[in-house]
Amino acid sequence: MEFFVANASQLGPVLQGWRKKKKLTQTELGARVGLSQFAVSALENAPEKAAVERLFRLLSALEVEVVLRERQTAPLREEEW
Repeated sequence: MEFFVANASQLGPVLQGWRKKKKLTQTELGARVGLSQFAVSALENAPEKAAVERLFRLLSALEVEVVLRERQTAPLREEEW
């Protein structure tokens, strides 16, 4: 399954969806990567404020990878970030 994420605010619901697909609570996911339930909640609710290292730890625990590729559409305007 793939999801297109164009800005940081779109990442939260995707992270939450992957967590639920894996049938994990925020507490269980946090325990896998050494984060509290509060920290996992913060990542899901405000991913734009997350440290990249924390985000990648969470993605790894969810067995999800990041793929970067050249954009095929018009560039986003700054307000769409």
